[in-house]
Amino acid sequence: MIKKIGIIPTIIERRNSLNIILDTKLIEFIKKCFPKYQLVTLLEKQTKEKLNLILSGGGNSIISLKKNKANIFRKTLDDYYFKYSIENDIPFLGVCHGAQYIAGYYKSKIIKKKNHTRKNHIIKLSSQKKMKVNSYHDFSIVKLGKSLNNLAFTEDGSIEAFKHKNKKILGIMWHPERYKKIKNFDLDFIKKHL
Repeated sequence: MIKKIGIIPTIIERRNSLNIILDTKLIEFIKKCFPKYQLVTLLEKQTKEKLNLILSGGGNSIISLKKNKANIFRKTLDDYYFKYSIENDIPFLGVCHGAQYIAGYYKSKIIKKKNHTRKNHIIKLSSQKKMKVNSYHDFSIVKLGKSLNNLAFTEDGSIEAFKHKNKKILGIMWHPERYKKIKNFDLDFIKKHL
């Protein structure tokens, strides 16, 4: 049986219409991370596909931070597929916006932070190892809800990676797809925690 990854697309508003964006670099990264999986775009709040992983990537803001038509539509997809993943015990990966969505769902504290957009910074992993990662977000997770465990943080206290205590749910705030060359660290980190 073919394994499948469902990708929740980025939604943007342009000329009074909503447009669906699939990040080709994110697709390339996911294919490298899970080479034998087929990718499926999740455009509606239903699926006939048997999914083995659901991915919510970057590109939108959670509506509690920025409310517009594109973010509202994206939230309907995130809500539906996140609950679907929990009900069907399907691993869920959130990258940047997706991580903020998961954190918000579990009542984590998210605030606006300066100097996190278009920057590189050092994160410290729970193993005490340090890594340099990129940062493209205006909002940072500063306190996790009770169901989540911290996996990595920055010197200013921003939480850069976390996972659910009992479920296969992982959130990372950096963009592993935005490097010139895919890093083995990112591939290993995601596979290890999902």
